[in-house]
Amino acid sequence: MSTSRAQGRTHGVGLTRHMGIGLCAVMACGDPPSGSADSGTGSTTAAEATTASDETASTGTATAGWEPSLDVGEEVGAFFSVWGPSPDVVYAVASQPLDGGLSHGALMLWDGTQWVDQPLPEDAPGLNWVFGVGSRRFMAGEFGRILVRDGDEGEWTPYDCGTILPMWGIWGSDPDDVWVVGGDGFNRDPFACHFDGTAWTKTDFESTAAESHALFKVWGTASDDVWAVGHEGLLMHWTGEADGWTEIASGTTFDLISVWGTGPEEILAVGGRAEAVVLRYDGTRWSMQQDPTVPGLNGVWMAADGTATVVGPQGRAGVVAPGSLMVQTEDSGTPLALHGVFGFDGVERWAVGGSLDMSPPFVGVAIRRQP
Repeated sequence: MSTSRAQGRTHGVGLTRHMGIGLCAVMACGDPPSGSADSGTGSTTAAEATTASDETASTGTATAGWEPSLDVGEEVGAFFSVWGPSPDVVYAVASQPLDGGLSHGALMLWDGTQWVDQPLPEDAPGLNWVFGVGSRRFMAGEFGRILVRDGDEGEWTPYDCGTILPMWGIWGSDPDDVWVVGGDGFNRDPFACHFDGTAWTKTDFESTAAESHALFKVWGTASDDVWAVGHEGLLMHWTGEADGWTEIASGTTFDLISVWGTGPEEILAVGGRAEAVVLRYDGTRWSMQQDPTVPGLNGVWMAADGTATVVGPQGRAGVVAPGSLMVQTEDSGTPLALHGVFGFDGVERWAVGGSLDMSPPFVGVAIRRQP
């Protein structure tokens, strides 16, 4: 598929994704702290949410504020994650539910000028996250699928770590020291998988105090300082082989969807469903604040100065100032839910998502802000 394939056409498919986890398990699109899935806007369809005219916007001309860069239709689905090693190489991964609990994935690459479709293994399911460290690239998604590639060209090598549950987040300190986290969000234990450069090893988190059934994202500052957040406010901390993973009280039962930071004394976690929750770590303790004026948050990325960009449902975008817990909202220019965000200091920020809080089939969107 080239960018010409990524056009806004729709047809009906089922909402439920692989292993029964609804999209609301990773989207702020429904009831508050219980973590139960909800379809959000009911009868509204993705086609009704498409604001462009079935043409793919692929140039991303940026002025002040957020600007549209890419609109895609049902052949691609909704974007879940965006990441890149440089402003001229930016990846966005997507997922589209199919009948029978199946899904298919898509990968788009921004080459500094336009978005170009990238080949995937023929049976690639929906993809939920993309991340790279060094020259190695990682993607993870439905059915426990992990794809790995060295460099930005060539074929992807499939891996698994002994599960068919969805995987939601990836982070690593080194190409041979990478974590993937996941879970079904309903009745199975959350888990983490670790890559040592050769194979993946799975750890299940049983009997957590948070009664959680999924970890959604993972981020860290070093090989022995890794944080993971998830369902029912689950907060886990890895401090190395000696102590392993430790559950930390987060102070909330709201789902925590994403986490990012600049170092061991500056970390932000966001989430919530009907209202946003923001947690900040200062190296000693976590502070938490709820914001009923913001309908949940799905993604966070932090610049080197500690300013965080956050995104969420209904096209929500905003910033959280260094040391703050308050969201200052911005006009994103799209009504579609935003799920992932990433940026390059002083250059640009990207946010991606789609009609994830509406009925499928899903359409996708990528927006850009310079600087």
